[in-house]
Amino acid sequence: MVSDLDSYNYFYPDDLVALNPIASKDQANMLVFIKNSFSNQRVCDLLKYVSENDLLVFNNTRVLPCRLKGQRFRSSSDNVKPKVSVTLNKAIDGNVWATFCKPLKKLKKGDKIIFSKDLSAEVVSFNLAQCVMNFDSGAKELITCLKEIGDMPLPPYIMKKRGPKKADFINYQTPFAETYGSVAAPTASLHFSDDYITSLKRKNIPYCFITLHVSGGTFLPIREKNINNHIMHSEYAKVDENAALQIRKTLKNGGRVIAVGTTVMRVLESSFFVDNGFKAFKGSIDTFIKPGHNFKVCSGLFTNFHLPKSTLFILVNAFIGTKQATELYKLAISKRYRLFSYGDCCLLFP
Repeated sequence: MVSDLDSYNYFYPDDLVALNPIASKDQANMLVFIKNSFSNQRVCDLLKYVSENDLLVFNNTRVLPCRLKGQRFRSSSDNVKPKVSVTLNKAIDGNVWATFCKPLKKLKKGDKIIFSKDLSAEVVSFNLAQCVMNFDSGAKELITCLKEIGDMPLPPYIMKKRGPKKADFINYQTPFAETYGSVAAPTASLHFSDDYITSLKRKNIPYCFITLHVSGGTFLPIREKNINNHIMHSEYAKVDENAALQIRKTLKNGGRVIAVGTTVMRVLESSFFVDNGFKAFKGSIDTFIKPGHNFKVCSGLFTNFHLPKSTLFILVNAFIGTKQATELYKLAISKRYRLFSYGDCCLLFP
């Protein structure tokens, strides 16, 4: 196994970073890799590679509009009320959340942040580069306030180039979104239309849903030179009885379980699921899939292209091999594939 982080680096032209999705979702490019063979296809061709014996697994998490703007109030200060940008990252307990704040250095314990007449938060503590806040939404549910005033939490590489748009409330939410909890989208599913499930039923392609609430940790860089020293962020995951049954049935019958997105793969290859005989579970997982991982569930992966040196790119290396992953990305870049959350995708069968 290659443990040096620099081995998972690659160069990409900045203009390939997709800032918006294409109008026709199923016309996005899809680079297919099957046993050392590559071919350029479109998302609309996906079901040509899936049979009635296989199982497509989707993530049904729903993204919270959790990027907020507020003003800091401090009882001991004068009239200075600096503006603060807050992005919810991970729920700790009830309305207590770990958040990313800018500028973090202007906050201290006990500060109050006012976001609207209905929503405020008190700074509780600091944990590394995050600020723990206790949100007060009065008589309203927190999610109600977020939907009223929050922006969608687009990735930093998009926000650096453009501001939020109303269209992101549709574009950055998957058609399978059901349960609020994510602060980043499971982007593989952004390629599908609202009636995609109908097409699966028409072709008798089995499918099911799991839940992984994606945390902002998915965008945090690996800071350890040796990837084995990286501490993976934890996320809430759930596999219900129906999904677990379908997965066990598919594996027993020799079919392929195809993860739609790295979020699904992290759940299905987690020790919580594998070591418990592929049974239903819910809880916090911190699955870091890297080269040397023994894949027990997933034999296919549909996913976007991911940032260099990220845990997601390392996952791709683990799944198809480092040499093949390097070739896959070189080919995609040479073909001018659009990259990252709003970009093109690949279908992998090692």
